[in-house]
Amino acid sequence: MKRTLKLISVAALGAALSLSFSSCEKNTSSSSSDELSANEKALKAAVEEYVPDVIYEIYGNLADYTEDLYEQVYDMKEDFEAGSLTQATINKVCATFLNARASWESSEAFLYGAATAYGIDPHIDTWPLDKDKLATFLSSETIISHLEENGAGSADEVGVANLGFHGIEFILFRDGEPRTVADYSSIEDDEAFANVSVTGLSELIFAAAVAEDLRNYCWELQCAWDPDAPASRVSYVEDELELNTTLESGLTYGENLLSAASLGSTFSSWQRAVSTILVAGCSNICSEVANSKIASAYNHTDDDYIESPYSKNSYTDFLNNIYSIQYSLYGSNGASSPSSTCIYNVLKNCGYSGASDLKSALEAAITALKNCVNSGVAFVDNPQSEYAGKAITAINELDDELNMAADFVETID
Repeated sequence: MKRTLKLISVAALGAALSLSFSSCEKNTSSSSSDELSANEKALKAAVEEYVPDVIYEIYGNLADYTEDLYEQVYDMKEDFEAGSLTQATINKVCATFLNARASWESSEAFLYGAATAYGIDPHIDTWPLDKDKLATFLSSETIISHLEENGAGSADEVGVANLGFHGIEFILFRDGEPRTVADYSSIEDDEAFANVSVTGLSELIFAAAVAEDLRNYCWELQCAWDPDAPASRVSYVEDELELNTTLESGLTYGENLLSAASLGSTFSSWQRAVSTILVAGCSNICSEVANSKIASAYNHTDDDYIESPYSKNSYTDFLNNIYSIQYSLYGSNGASSPSSTCIYNVLKNCGYSGASDLKSALEAAITALKNCVNSGVAFVDNPQSEYAGKAITAINELDDELNMAADFVETID
């Protein structure tokens, strides 16, 4: 698993999400247990917008893109075997990979749900690769035969450190560019493979099996959150893969969040639901991006801890992580400004004095990472860049603002 991943227990999960909006005036009148205050209605409305428009939307896109990725990688393998693989096909597969990657990174502000509870995050997004073991596995005729015959059913034979996005990335990209037909027609020349002989066909057999495994777990994510996920996917995940799609209550994670403050939900109040979104979701990924994803290599704590080094997509990954916070605060996937009922406007309408500081910190973190992307130098090529250092500072400031906002939410009545 990611060496710095902060795991959040299912119990801790269970205090955070479903809202409906009204006004955010201070309501000092008492109410019965089945009656919400105006402020609680506002929180409820924000969650009712956030769950379908952010979580369901992004996980749905991720499930679709990883399905496409598996089918395209499999076809790429078939084309290579038939001698008809073209650079256009390789480039198309790489573009689909990057789309899937963007959806995954845009989901990391809500890892507090099924992604953590079911161990999906470490299963599909571990780095760095264990390339020494990968070289041994891919040079084994027995393992390649199992992968060819069983696909995802034998994926675990190559070890969890070589599964998921980064195992596929290594096969598709080198030095920031899609690999070529000639690359696959030659013996793998990465230095970790110096003492073995691994063919392009073996690599593509591996990539197809891992892409199928990735698709399976991304389908589980969608089904575990969205009660309206495609029935065919739910059936496949539950019956064929025998993976989880609900909590013990029988609710999906989305239903559980949308039932906050109700009997059966693990979220005891709307206040706790929103503070969980802000802390276990948004703050958690802030801290990971600043203090692990960037700082590990920036500070020479772990020079090998660099995400997406083969596609040189690290800074874009980090930017999408912070966009996932923006979407969570602003109410919908792709949102560049706050909706009227979003979490940010609940804070603002309830008189939170730090609302403008939160918005400014979010914008500053995004700007800092855009500067990293636009610098023209990939993170893997210069992890100690001045741009990277400025991004760490800006993202940590955003993290502070998110935690102060969460403290305020807990005081709303």
